[in-house]
Amino acid sequence: MATTTTTRRAEAAVPGSATQSLGKEPSFYISMTIRYIVMILMTIIFLGPFVMALFGSFKTTQEVLAWPPTLLPEVWRLQNYPDVWNALADADGNSYFPRWILNSLILASTITVAQLFFCSLAGFAYARLNFKGKGFVFAAMLSTLMIPGMVLMIPQYQILNAMHLVNTYGAIIVPNLTSAGMIFLLTQFFRSIPKDLDEAAYIDGASIFTTFWRVILPLARPALITVTLLSFQGIWNSFLGPLILLNTPDMFPLTVGLGFLKGQYGTFYNVVLAGSMFNTIPMVLLFLVFSRFYVQGATFSGVKG
Repeated sequence: MATTTTTRRAEAAVPGSATQSLGKEPSFYISMTIRYIVMILMTIIFLGPFVMALFGSFKTTQEVLAWPPTLLPEVWRLQNYPDVWNALADADGNSYFPRWILNSLILASTITVAQLFFCSLAGFAYARLNFKGKGFVFAAMLSTLMIPGMVLMIPQYQILNAMHLVNTYGAIIVPNLTSAGMIFLLTQFFRSIPKDLDEAAYIDGASIFTTFWRVILPLARPALITVTLLSFQGIWNSFLGPLILLNTPDMFPLTVGLGFLKGQYGTFYNVVLAGSMFNTIPMVLLFLVFSRFYVQGATFSGVKG
Protein backbone atom coordinates (compact mmCIF):
# COMPACT_ATOMS: atom_id res chain seq x y z
CA MET A 1 0.00 0.00 0.00
CA ALA A 2 2.84 2.35 0.88
CA THR A 3 4.62 1.48 -2.35
CA THR A 4 1.53 2.32 -4.46
CA THR A 5 1.11 5.67 -2.72
CA THR A 6 4.77 6.51 -3.25
CA THR A 7 4.52 5.60 -6.95
CA ARG A 8 1.48 7.84 -7.46
CA ARG A 9 3.22 10.75 -5.74
CA ALA A 10 6.30 10.23 -7.93
CA GLU A 11 4.20 10.21 -11.13
CA ALA A 12 2.47 13.40 -10.05
CA ALA A 13 5.84 15.05 -9.42
CA VAL A 14 7.31 14.16 -12.84
CA PRO A 15 6.50 16.81 -15.50
CA GLY A 16 4.78 15.37 -18.56
CA SER A 17 3.74 12.15 -16.81
CA ALA A 18 0.53 10.37 -17.74
CA THR A 19 -1.16 11.55 -14.54
CA GLN A 20 -0.40 15.19 -15.33
CA SER A 21 -1.41 14.79 -18.99
CA LEU A 22 -4.83 13.56 -18.02
CA GLY A 23 -5.28 16.60 -15.83
CA LYS A 24 -4.52 19.23 -18.47
CA GLU A 25 -7.14 21.85 -19.13
CA PRO A 26 -9.19 21.79 -22.35
CA SER A 27 -7.59 25.09 -23.41
CA PHE A 28 -4.26 23.26 -23.78
CA TYR A 29 -5.69 20.80 -26.31
CA ILE A 30 -7.51 23.58 -28.15
CA SER A 31 -4.31 25.61 -28.51
CA MET A 32 -2.36 22.55 -29.71
CA THR A 33 -5.07 21.76 -32.26
CA ILE A 34 -4.98 25.32 -33.59
CA ARG A 35 -1.19 25.16 -33.88
CA TYR A 36 -1.30 21.94 -35.90
CA ILE A 37 -4.01 23.33 -38.17
CA VAL A 38 -1.96 26.47 -38.82
CA MET A 39 1.18 24.40 -39.53
CA ILE A 40 -0.72 22.15 -41.95
CA LEU A 41 -2.18 25.16 -43.77
CA MET A 42 1.24 26.83 -44.03
CA THR A 43 2.71 23.60 -45.38
CA ILE A 44 0.02 23.40 -48.05
CA ILE A 45 0.52 27.05 -49.01
CA PHE A 46 4.30 26.74 -49.41
CA LEU A 47 4.39 23.21 -50.81
CA GLY A 48 1.35 23.55 -53.08
CA PRO A 49 3.02 25.45 -55.97
CA PHE A 50 5.88 22.95 -56.10
CA VAL A 51 3.49 20.00 -56.20
CA MET A 52 1.45 21.67 -58.96
CA ALA A 53 4.62 22.36 -60.94
CA LEU A 54 5.82 18.78 -60.49
CA PHE A 55 2.61 17.26 -61.83
CA GLY A 56 2.37 20.00 -64.46
CA SER A 57 5.70 18.83 -65.88
CA PHE A 58 3.92 15.61 -66.94
CA LYS A 59 0.93 17.36 -68.56
CA THR A 60 0.25 18.79 -71.99
CA THR A 61 0.26 22.56 -72.47
CA GLN A 62 -3.54 22.56 -72.74
CA GLU A 63 -3.86 20.79 -69.39
CA VAL A 64 -1.43 23.19 -67.70
CA LEU A 65 -3.49 26.18 -68.86
CA ALA A 66 -6.90 24.55 -68.28
CA TRP A 67 -9.33 26.13 -65.84
CA PRO A 68 -10.22 25.02 -63.26
CA PRO A 69 -6.77 23.50 -62.74
CA THR A 70 -6.34 19.81 -62.01
CA LEU A 71 -3.67 18.20 -59.89
CA LEU A 72 -3.01 14.95 -61.73
CA PRO A 73 -2.60 14.82 -65.52
CA GLU A 74 -5.15 12.91 -67.55
CA VAL A 75 -2.37 11.38 -69.64
CA TRP A 76 1.16 11.26 -68.20
CA ARG A 77 3.42 12.84 -70.82
CA LEU A 78 6.97 11.69 -70.04
CA GLN A 79 8.19 13.14 -73.32
CA ASN A 80 8.38 16.60 -71.71
CA TYR A 81 11.74 15.75 -70.14
CA PRO A 82 13.48 14.62 -73.35
CA ASP A 83 11.92 17.66 -75.05
CA VAL A 84 13.40 20.12 -72.57
CA TRP A 85 16.76 18.35 -72.71
CA ASN A 86 16.90 18.87 -76.49
CA ALA A 87 14.99 22.17 -76.68
CA LEU A 88 17.94 24.35 -77.71
CA ALA A 89 21.06 23.23 -79.55
CA ASP A 90 24.14 24.81 -81.06
CA ALA A 91 25.15 24.78 -84.73
CA ASP A 92 26.55 21.25 -84.38
CA GLY A 93 23.31 19.94 -82.92
CA ASN A 94 24.61 19.62 -79.34
CA SER A 95 22.06 20.44 -76.68
CA TYR A 96 22.76 23.43 -74.43
CA PHE A 97 20.83 21.96 -71.50
CA PRO A 98 23.63 19.77 -70.04
CA ARG A 99 25.97 22.73 -70.39
CA TRP A 100 23.55 24.94 -68.43
CA ILE A 101 23.44 22.42 -65.59
CA LEU A 102 27.24 22.19 -65.58
CA ASN A 103 27.56 25.98 -65.49
CA SER A 104 25.21 26.20 -62.52
CA LEU A 105 27.16 23.51 -60.67
CA ILE A 106 30.51 25.19 -61.35
CA LEU A 107 29.32 28.63 -60.29
CA ALA A 108 27.40 27.51 -57.20
CA SER A 109 30.13 25.14 -55.97
CA THR A 110 33.00 27.58 -56.53
CA ILE A 111 31.25 30.51 -54.89
CA THR A 112 30.07 28.40 -51.96
CA VAL A 113 33.61 27.17 -51.22
CA ALA A 114 34.99 30.71 -51.58
CA GLN A 115 32.38 32.18 -49.24
CA LEU A 116 32.97 29.45 -46.66
CA PHE A 117 36.67 30.27 -46.59
CA PHE A 118 36.68 34.07 -46.84
CA CYS A 119 33.55 34.69 -44.76
CA SER A 120 34.75 32.39 -41.98
CA LEU A 121 38.11 34.20 -41.92
CA ALA A 122 36.37 37.58 -41.71
CA GLY A 123 33.92 36.31 -39.09
CA PHE A 124 36.80 34.99 -36.99
CA ALA A 125 38.59 38.33 -37.22
CA TYR A 126 35.51 40.30 -36.16
CA ALA A 127 34.65 37.89 -33.36
CA ARG A 128 38.08 37.12 -31.92
CA LEU A 129 40.70 39.70 -32.91
CA ASN A 130 41.12 43.24 -31.62
CA PHE A 131 42.28 45.84 -34.12
CA LYS A 132 41.85 49.55 -34.55
CA GLY A 133 38.59 50.57 -36.17
CA LYS A 134 37.00 47.11 -35.93
CA GLY A 135 33.62 48.44 -34.87
CA PHE A 136 33.51 51.00 -37.69
CA VAL A 137 34.59 48.47 -40.33
CA PHE A 138 32.04 45.96 -39.09
CA ALA A 139 29.25 48.55 -39.15
CA ALA A 140 30.29 49.71 -42.63
CA MET A 141 30.24 46.13 -43.84
CA LEU A 142 26.75 45.55 -42.43
CA SER A 143 25.51 48.81 -43.97
CA THR A 144 26.05 47.30 -47.43
CA LEU A 145 23.12 45.00 -46.71
CA MET A 146 20.83 48.04 -46.96
CA ILE A 147 21.92 48.86 -50.51
CA PRO A 148 19.53 47.39 -53.13
CA GLY A 149 21.31 45.07 -55.54
CA MET A 150 19.74 46.85 -58.51
CA VAL A 151 21.67 50.02 -57.64
CA LEU A 152 24.99 48.19 -58.01
CA MET A 153 24.27 46.53 -61.36
CA ILE A 154 25.58 49.30 -63.66
CA PRO A 155 28.82 50.10 -61.77
CA GLN A 156 29.42 46.40 -61.25
CA TYR A 157 29.07 45.76 -64.99
CA GLN A 158 31.43 48.65 -65.80
CA ILE A 159 34.10 47.35 -63.42
CA LEU A 160 33.86 43.77 -64.67
CA ASN A 161 33.88 44.94 -68.27
CA ALA A 162 37.05 46.95 -67.62
CA MET A 163 38.57 43.77 -66.17
CA HIS A 164 37.53 41.83 -69.30
CA LEU A 165 35.49 39.41 -67.20
CA VAL A 166 32.08 39.86 -68.85
CA ASN A 167 30.75 36.59 -70.31
CA THR A 168 33.15 34.52 -68.19
CA TYR A 169 32.75 32.57 -64.95
CA GLY A 170 34.73 35.32 -63.25
CA ALA A 171 31.92 37.82 -63.87
CA ILE A 172 29.74 35.85 -61.45
CA ILE A 173 32.42 34.49 -59.11
CA VAL A 174 34.43 37.63 -58.35
CA PRO A 175 31.53 39.81 -57.02
CA ASN A 176 30.32 36.90 -54.87
CA LEU A 177 33.56 35.80 -53.24
CA THR A 178 32.26 37.19 -49.94
CA SER A 179 28.86 38.03 -48.50
CA ALA A 180 28.11 40.52 -45.75
CA GLY A 181 25.18 38.42 -44.55
CA MET A 182 27.30 35.27 -44.23
CA ILE A 183 30.07 37.18 -42.45
CA PHE A 184 27.55 38.50 -39.93
CA LEU A 185 26.09 35.01 -39.37
CA LEU A 186 29.51 33.45 -38.77
CA THR A 187 30.66 36.35 -36.59
CA GLN A 188 27.70 35.88 -34.27
CA PHE A 189 28.29 32.14 -34.10
CA PHE A 190 32.02 32.49 -33.39
CA ARG A 191 31.24 34.91 -30.56
CA SER A 192 29.20 32.18 -28.87
CA ILE A 193 32.25 29.87 -28.66
CA PRO A 194 34.13 30.28 -25.33
CA LYS A 195 37.34 32.28 -25.67
CA ASP A 196 39.06 29.95 -23.20
CA LEU A 197 39.65 27.58 -26.12
CA ASP A 198 41.62 30.25 -27.99
CA GLU A 199 43.73 31.03 -24.94
CA ALA A 200 44.48 27.34 -24.37
CA ALA A 201 45.57 26.99 -28.00
CA TYR A 202 47.83 30.07 -27.76
CA ILE A 203 49.43 28.68 -24.60
CA ASP A 204 50.18 25.46 -26.48
CA GLY A 205 51.97 27.48 -29.14
CA ALA A 206 49.28 27.59 -31.84
CA SER A 207 49.24 30.53 -34.22
CA ILE A 208 46.12 32.59 -34.91
CA PHE A 209 45.41 30.72 -38.15
CA THR A 210 46.03 27.33 -36.51
CA THR A 211 43.58 28.25 -33.77
CA PHE A 212 41.04 29.29 -36.36
CA TRP A 213 41.54 26.18 -38.50
CA ARG A 214 41.90 23.46 -35.86
CA VAL A 215 39.89 24.79 -32.91
CA ILE A 216 37.16 27.18 -34.04
CA LEU A 217 36.08 25.74 -37.40
CA PRO A 218 35.40 22.18 -36.12
CA LEU A 219 33.11 23.65 -33.47
CA ALA A 220 31.30 25.80 -36.04
CA ARG A 221 30.10 22.94 -38.24
CA PRO A 222 26.36 23.75 -37.86
CA ALA A 223 26.97 27.38 -38.88
CA LEU A 224 29.20 26.35 -41.78
CA ILE A 225 26.55 23.96 -43.09
CA THR A 226 23.95 26.70 -42.81
CA VAL A 227 26.19 29.02 -44.83
CA THR A 228 26.73 26.24 -47.38
CA LEU A 229 23.00 25.76 -47.88
CA LEU A 230 22.19 29.47 -48.09
CA SER A 231 25.12 30.30 -50.36
CA PHE A 232 24.61 27.38 -52.76
CA GLN A 233 20.88 28.03 -52.98
CA GLY A 234 21.38 31.75 -53.57
CA ILE A 235 23.81 31.28 -56.46
CA TRP A 236 21.96 28.31 -57.94
CA ASN A 237 18.74 30.34 -58.13
CA SER A 238 20.32 33.66 -59.19
CA PHE A 239 18.92 35.06 -62.42
CA LEU A 240 19.38 38.81 -62.92
CA GLY A 241 23.15 38.94 -62.44
CA PRO A 242 23.95 36.10 -64.88
CA LEU A 243 21.39 37.48 -67.35
CA ILE A 244 23.25 40.82 -67.49
CA LEU A 245 26.85 39.58 -67.27
CA LEU A 246 26.68 36.53 -69.54
CA ASN A 247 25.98 36.91 -73.23
CA THR A 248 26.27 33.56 -75.02
CA PRO A 249 24.08 30.48 -74.49
CA ASP A 250 27.04 28.23 -73.71
CA MET A 251 27.81 30.37 -70.62
CA PHE A 252 24.25 30.55 -69.23
CA PRO A 253 23.39 28.88 -65.93
CA LEU A 254 20.22 26.84 -65.79
CA THR A 255 18.04 29.67 -64.46
CA VAL A 256 18.87 31.95 -67.41
CA GLY A 257 18.70 29.11 -69.94
CA LEU A 258 15.16 28.21 -68.86
CA GLY A 259 14.07 31.74 -69.76
CA PHE A 260 15.02 31.06 -73.39
CA LEU A 261 12.60 28.14 -73.63
CA LYS A 262 9.85 30.64 -74.37
CA GLY A 263 8.89 30.74 -78.02
CA GLN A 264 8.31 33.86 -80.07
CA TYR A 265 4.64 33.11 -80.65
CA GLY A 266 3.87 30.89 -77.67
CA THR A 267 5.31 29.04 -74.71
CA PHE A 268 5.17 25.32 -74.02
CA TYR A 269 4.58 25.63 -70.30
CA ASN A 270 4.75 21.89 -69.71
CA VAL A 271 8.30 21.84 -71.10
CA VAL A 272 9.25 24.89 -69.03
CA LEU A 273 7.92 23.18 -65.91
CA ALA A 274 9.90 20.05 -66.74
CA GLY A 275 13.02 22.17 -67.03
CA SER A 276 12.29 23.90 -63.73
CA MET A 277 12.35 20.50 -62.01
CA PHE A 278 16.03 20.20 -62.90
CA ASN A 279 16.52 23.51 -61.12
CA THR A 280 14.39 22.70 -58.06
CA ILE A 281 15.06 19.07 -57.22
CA PRO A 282 18.82 19.50 -56.43
CA MET A 283 17.91 22.16 -53.88
CA VAL A 284 15.31 19.89 -52.28
CA LEU A 285 17.78 16.99 -52.07
CA LEU A 286 20.49 19.24 -50.65
CA PHE A 287 18.20 20.48 -47.90
CA LEU A 288 16.95 16.95 -47.08
CA VAL A 289 20.51 15.68 -46.71
CA PHE A 290 21.67 18.53 -44.46
CA SER A 291 18.39 19.50 -42.78
CA ARG A 292 19.44 17.88 -39.48
CA PHE A 293 22.57 20.03 -39.29
CA TYR A 294 20.64 23.10 -40.42
CA VAL A 295 18.11 22.71 -37.59
CA GLN A 296 20.93 21.96 -35.17
CA GLY A 297 22.67 25.21 -36.13
CA ALA A 298 19.46 27.21 -35.73
CA THR A 299 18.76 25.62 -32.34
CA PHE A 300 22.30 26.17 -31.12
CA SER A 301 22.26 29.80 -32.20
CA GLY A 302 18.93 30.30 -30.44
CA VAL A 303 20.26 28.87 -27.17
CA LYS A 304 23.44 30.92 -27.31
CA GLY A 305 21.77 34.09 -28.56
